[in-house]
Amino acid sequence: MERNRYIRHTLLDQIGENGQKKLSAAHIVLIGCGGLGSIAAPYLAGAGVGKITLVDADKPHVSNLHRQVFFDVSSMTQTKSQALADHIKILNPTIEVIVKEQMASKKNIEGIIKGATVVLECTDNIQTKYLVNDYCHIHNIPLVYGAIYKYDGYVSLFANVGKESIHLRDIFGTPNEDIPTCSEVGVMGTLAGLIGLMQANEAIKYITDAGQVLIDQLLTYNILDNTQMKLKLKKSYKNDISAIYQVSSYQSKSMCDITEINLEELQSERSKYDLISILEDYEHKDIDNNVKHVPLSTIHPEELVEDLEGPTVFYCMTGKRSIGLVRMIREIDSSVEVYSLKNGLKKL
Repeated sequence: MERNRYIRHTLLDQIGENGQKKLSAAHIVLIGCGGLGSIAAPYLAGAGVGKITLVDADKPHVSNLHRQVFFDVSSMTQTKSQALADHIKILNPTIEVIVKEQMASKKNIEGIIKGATVVLECTDNIQTKYLVNDYCHIHNIPLVYGAIYKYDGYVSLFANVGKESIHLRDIFGTPNEDIPTCSEVGVMGTLAGLIGLMQANEAIKYITDAGQVLIDQLLTYNILDNTQMKLKLKKSYKNDISAIYQVSSYQSKSMCDITEINLEELQSERSKYDLISILEDYEHKDIDNNVKHVPLSTIHPEELVEDLEGPTVFYCMTGKRSIGLVRMIREIDSSVEVYSLKNGLKKL
């Protein structure tokens, strides 16, 4: 069965039995299980990549389904990473699939990427792209970059074999937070499929030494007229990435300024946030069925920071205690994404 599963690969002169063994021994970490990642992952699993780590804390939304076609309405109670893992385990039960229901952050990036043969960056978050780029460059981990914007897609492979290797900052020096996201300007669903497949293809070629990978090149593709170009990249970024990494929080400027969100914002993106009540036992009240209760009197902020796994909203009765806790947490670690529920429970 195992031999038959990959027979169409092993017949290829540039892959063969040896290339298939390389795929089986590889560990790919896929960060972002949305438009790009949900397309790349099944093909990597089908190709026989021995270990795949899926990283995403978001849950599918109906607006995702025009491009994230491996999800459906029944997937919306799961995180994208778990739903995608369930799918590829059925597709190929011989491989190992690890699920990390987290958003990549400076706090958890080491644990997420540890042991990776290749990383695929598949998010639409500009700060996450730079976080993953910088970490992989510092630690010499090959990275397949992918991005989409309206009708245009971009793919490259950063080999990261030393300080002089080309990376994302040689193309776009600093994060431009003025670039709208897919949710703001839209995107062609088929474009996400094409770019996700290209990312998977580059990873497979890199691992098996097949063909020519996009090292030191940026492939651009326009879906309206099928224009495709490969741009030769040159080293241009002169700053020390390690120094940049040390001082960067990799949070958007707007996120750093915002300490509160209102109930409507919370409810509109409820699946994105962990919700923690810091009310004391005698006053505690759940907002919904997925609330964690940690009384403020029992909280040690330094320990709490270590336990946070993703974007988190704290609430109390009026919002005063929770905003104080949020400010304290951000003083300890500015990279964590924490908020206070504005006005607390008194507006309910």
